[in-house]
Amino acid sequence: MLARVSAVIDLLVRAGYEESEAAQIIMRRLIGSGVPAPAKGGDARGWKRLLEWRADLLYGLASEEGKAEYEGFTADLEKIPAGERVQRVLDGKMWDRRRKPRG
Repeated sequence: MLARVSAVIDLLVRAGYEESEAAQIIMRRLIGSGVPAPAKGGDARGWKRLLEWRADLLYGLASEEGKAEYEGFTADLEKIPAGERVQRVLDGKMWDRRRKPRG
């Protein structure tokens, strides 16, 4: 899950959001969907811990499984038409745990 969230933060950053703003948006979506913030990290704020996890991923400190999930999900995001990617993230449909996964 955190690998996918990291890919979504990257998408928002590329769309012009500040990194901290993107992490806060995503953290609110996760909490609203019943997904807790990462437990590990040195900050009380969940979005900061999320950015710490993402930094570990980007700097090669995450597991191979996490890296593979990040790369795979990034590729999946790239398949969505460019004009729709950010809107799909922000409209909440990606975060509804009741929705059946595609494919």
